[in-house]
Amino acid sequence: MNETYIEKMRKDHGWFLRMSLIFGIIFVFCIYRNMSGITFPLLTAVMICFSTAFLRRMGITFSKDMIPYGIGIMLLGISTCRTASGFLHFFNYVGILLLFCGAALHQVQDDRRWGFIQYVKKFFSLAGMWIISFVEPFRRQEEEKDVDNKGGMLKNKKTRAVGVGILAAVLFLCVVLPLLMMSDRIFSRFFTDFFSLFDLGEIFDEFNLGNLIGILITFLIGMTGIYAFFAGVFRMKQGDDVEENRKKADTLTGITFTGILAAVYVFYSAIQIIYLFLRLDTGLPDGMTYSQYAHEGFWQLLFVSVINFAAVVICIQVFGENRILGILLCTVSVCTCVMILSAAYRMMLYVGEYDLTFLRVLVLWFLAVLMVIFFGVIYSIFRRQFRLFRYIMAVISVMYIGFSLLRPDGLIAEYNIANTKSMNYEDVMYLLYGLSEDAAPELMEIDMDNLLEIQAFQEVNYYFNEIQKRYGDMSLRTWNLSRSSALDTAEMWKENAGINGIAVE
Repeated sequence: MNETYIEKMRKDHGWFLRMSLIFGIIFVFCIYRNMSGITFPLLTAVMICFSTAFLRRMGITFSKDMIPYGIGIMLLGISTCRTASGFLHFFNYVGILLLFCGAALHQVQDDRRWGFIQYVKKFFSLAGMWIISFVEPFRRQEEEKDVDNKGGMLKNKKTRAVGVGILAAVLFLCVVLPLLMMSDRIFSRFFTDFFSLFDLGEIFDEFNLGNLIGILITFLIGMTGIYAFFAGVFRMKQGDDVEENRKKADTLTGITFTGILAAVYVFYSAIQIIYLFLRLDTGLPDGMTYSQYAHEGFWQLLFVSVINFAAVVICIQVFGENRILGILLCTVSVCTCVMILSAAYRMMLYVGEYDLTFLRVLVLWFLAVLMVIFFGVIYSIFRRQFRLFRYIMAVISVMYIGFSLLRPDGLIAEYNIANTKSMNYEDVMYLLYGLSEDAAPELMEIDMDNLLEIQAFQEVNYYFNEIQKRYGDMSLRTWNLSRSSALDTAEMWKENAGINGIAVE
């Protein structure tokens, strides 16, 4: 078939536009002023359903390999309505987008022989195609010369007739329904109770020009976004698009480069094993304690580990297979693993001294991810056919989804409260304002007498008052597990304060 997918999509413009309009309406309902409510996982499910319908419309068979992508997208959607962390919300959105792009590429192109660099190129190419396709929904529908004009005209007439009827009914009810509700209290109560379940009134309670523009922009983002995305996907070349067989660089260059790195890294790794892991203090610099030595150099090690990952992956791509080069690359990778362990050990010592923060937990998670990734890198050194990019994508997806579902802010608060004998004012302030509402239930574990002693009681009381003001009128549409738990905790806080005879405002 010589006809490209984008040409087929343009000829079927009406169907894709109608589906995109429906998606835009659902998009507004789910996330307008509600980026982390219970409707967010509903939106991810709708995205998957619409995507399947778009692909089938083009005659593209749904692959079973897509199931892990769909599961990952749904889990990130669920995680979003379980947490109040803005950091997790943002990276959940990014994760959903990347999984969505990866699934689309895997579905429409043969990626079995793509290398790491080829995958990266395809992601950037898809992003570019998506951007330039934002005009596609507004193109005029092309005339189909080879269709049955009579049947096509009849179908268009029926569709237009139904659309006009729906539009007329909606406009008519906008006038009549309020009059009917005013005329009968039972009828009015029925509609009021039904719509209060979703609290749609919160969208229109301030129905001014700004609110109307916000709804319209959200609708256009949803409608044009999904249409343009698949237009971009269909623009990309279909078929066996394999990585070009470029001439490899001189292997001797790679051996020289990695040989020097390996010599330095082996020596550095030996230092880590002798002085950090085995704690042989002999030879430490004058005036430096073991604790000071262990706390230094963490960020430098992290940076070097990331650079080493890039260097090894580039060497695998640039140089041909060679036994000596493979051994040297493996040595560099193993030494990098030692550096990662050293950085993690230093951070754990630091945590033992100064407790947890979100940044420290995030860094420990990143080090764990980097370590698992290096296992795949080492394997790919000797098995060049290994699909390293997909392995890395799977590792990051699985480990990030787990990290997101654990709601680390709550774990941080629990750890700090349990491992601090006496909380000081700064400790409490970090729990209140350095973490999200995920940490709110853990604040009940802090002794009220201790809070009064360090003059932090009023700060905690103000914190819970603000939670009640902010989330007291949370509706079914905007329900979020973490915020709901924080609201319950705020009520418990007031009750406990009253039981202890402490006056609260």
